Amino acid sequence: MKKIYKTLLIVLAVLIVVVLGVAIAASPVAKNYIEKHDRELLGRSIRMERLRMNIFTGRLRVEGLKIGAAGDSATFFALDSFDMRMRILPLLSNRVVVKHITFAGLDVKVYQRGSAFSFDDILAHFASDTTAVTEPAEPAEPWEIGIYNIAVRDSRLFYKDLELNAVWGLNDINLQIPGVYFGGEKTDVGAVLNFAEGGSLATSVTYDIDTSEFDIGLKLDGLTLSGMLPYFRQWLDIGAVEGRLSADVRLQGSTEHLLALRTEGTASLADFALKDTRQQPVAGVDTLGLKLAEGDLGQMRFRFERLYVGGFSLDAELTPEGDNISALMKPSPETPEQPAETAPETSSGSAPVLQIADLEIDGGRVSFRDLTMAKPFEYVVSDIRMRSRDFDPSKRNNLQVDARMQRTGQAKLRWEGTLDDLNNQNITLVLSNLSLRDFTPYCEHFTAYPITGGNLTFRSQNVIRNRYLDGTNHLDAFEPKVDKKRKELKPEMNIPLKLGLYVLRDKKGHVKMDLPVGGNLDSPEFSYRKIVLKAIGNVLLKVVTAPFSFLSGGNKNLEYIAVDPAQYAFTSEQYASFDQIAQMLKDKPEMQIALTQRINLARALPAQSVNVLRLAYHNSLAAADSTGQRPRLSMLEYEKLQQIDIRTPAVGAFADSLLTLRGISPLGMSPNAKALALYREDALGLLRRMMASRDKALSEYMLTTHGVQSPAFRLQPMDSVALTTYAGRDRYTIALGLDGETIEVGGDTADADASAPADSGDPAGTSAPAAILADSTAVPEPGQQE
Repeated sequence: MKKIYKTLLIVLAVLIVVVLGVAIAASPVAKNYIEKHDRELLGRSIRMERLRMNIFTGRLRVEGLKIGAAGDSATFFALDSFDMRMRILPLLSNRVVVKHITFAGLDVKVYQRGSAFSFDDILAHFASDTTAVTEPAEPAEPWEIGIYNIAVRDSRLFYKDLELNAVWGLNDINLQIPGVYFGGEKTDVGAVLNFAEGGSLATSVTYDIDTSEFDIGLKLDGLTLSGMLPYFRQWLDIGAVEGRLSADVRLQGSTEHLLALRTEGTASLADFALKDTRQQPVAGVDTLGLKLAEGDLGQMRFRFERLYVGGFSLDAELTPEGDNISALMKPSPETPEQPAETAPETSSGSAPVLQIADLEIDGGRVSFRDLTMAKPFEYVVSDIRMRSRDFDPSKRNNLQVDARMQRTGQAKLRWEGTLDDLNNQNITLVLSNLSLRDFTPYCEHFTAYPITGGNLTFRSQNVIRNRYLDGTNHLDAFEPKVDKKRKELKPEMNIPLKLGLYVLRDKKGHVKMDLPVGGNLDSPEFSYRKIVLKAIGNVLLKVVTAPFSFLSGGNKNLEYIAVDPAQYAFTSEQYASFDQIAQMLKDKPEMQIALTQRINLARALPAQSVNVLRLAYHNSLAAADSTGQRPRLSMLEYEKLQQIDIRTPAVGAFADSLLTLRGISPLGMSPNAKALALYREDALGLLRRMMASRDKALSEYMLTTHGVQSPAFRLQPMDSVALTTYAGRDRYTIALGLDGETIEVGGDTADADASAPADSGDPAGTSAPAAILADSTAVPEPGQQE
């Protein structure tokens, strides 16, 4: 019996020694085995300074672990220390209980090129052989797994996208997860991440594996956006992005119904700046605050309690190549057209709901530069403020924007409409007390006139109905002043701006215009700016070409004053026109008016030659007195003289005798041709003297009756060449002048009858104008006709 006990004791002692030996030798053996067979185990090199494990306490500790990168060119994974303790006895009851796991000094480097990662070979090494046929295993009793006190200390994660050259890093990673459970208990995870570029992320996760419900809390503090530049560049062509993003968000839902995610929380953005490829600022925000009261992804319902934007800025620039805002957008890659497929009919769900209880913008600034003209245009709108209550894109909203203009003035914009129906809107804009000098580049570009002074008030209401714009614009400029026209420029619109503004200006210094605007928004030719500028140009042209009609309210238009080439005295209608001109000079004392008498000599000469022939024939019959002078014609005799028909044989014989004396054969000549051949030069000289006589009488009338004289009023005679070639109507044309700028009122169109031949088929002498009253070569004054 004693021998049996002794044998058992020896066997037990040997077992204890063997177990102790195995326990003692397990650590170095395991370390040597792992390092020797690292390629077989992982496909990478594995080195460690120390490995300790205790099969009795369930503790495992690894120090100085390093795993090489592919090809052992660098270190992929490094770990200062790893410590784990697991309870052994619960394994007998299908329970895994890990009391704690600690990672200290973890350093991981991950690289990506396209869709490939630097650890893909490790995943492929552990991929199962899909060709192997496995028999279905019998269902086993489920295991319960609980891992407690998971900690990560002073760790670092480095990531780089080799194609985008994007670098991300997490420094000083410190995580504390109380426990992760699989099999009945709720998992509670907490983590704190410190980003290498600045900022931190704190997370809290509660997950119930039985119900698949989760509750995630994310608290992001000061994440810098500069590290996200490569990702922004996938969609935007930008040079830099700056800013700090913070958020405190809670997500609730179930892993079985992820689309039914519910969320709430706040988010903020500070010191945001977006720059183009030239490193020029494009957009920025000092402060952006957002509070989400309710977010339901399943119902597509998002209700914001408040949205605040403070200190936003926008720097827009227009160049001949385009604008800097559109230049930021990268063109979408062209994809080959796919054959259209008929989608199955599905029942449409509820429309998305977006509501903002309090929408506010404060301290905004918009800068605009137009470099498409010879002189750049720069304008800044500052102190932009906007407030809206219960904003809902699906409903009709009322929104008002206030702003301060560049030098002086205010702007108010009111919008009524819905974002879901942009085809129907109501927009009202009021600009008050704007300095007109700021808009000199545009004025020079379109009219070649630089603006030197004046303020502007502009009211515009634009109603859009079914994509058709019906707008009205009221313009009121006070004391607008422009300098002399720049002759070296080639403006798009040739309008006499300086003269037009002066005529439009009332006695109080206001220039007022009503400019209706309308058009189809879908038309390629539609441009609101061009429509307004064209309307202003049309008003100015209308005012300058018909100033008398404008000043009289459309009742008395005066474009020219018709005259008869043979008349001596002015008619009552002509005197009324002269009085109207004198009144305009009194109303507009800085303006000058010039009249030019224009006579169509080619048409007047035949008739005047007929009158001279009648007078010569009359004189040949009248007896001379003792002094050799013939008596002056009375009015009755003058009227009888006009009744002489030069087609009678007696007048014809008289004309033939004169032609024969001059060596001209009268054969085949009409009566009018005979008169023109005999008295052309006499008629021409007489017409010129009558024109001079009318100008003299008009000048004396304006001076003696209205006190108007040069330079306010002057008569501008035509030069001999222009008078000879003139083929228009017989009239006085009117030209307005201001500071060296002159424009003629009305058009100088040729008369339809100006080219009628002298020897026409009309009865000779029946429609000739009035002739002189005597055979004297002196031209009587207009008043002597009576």
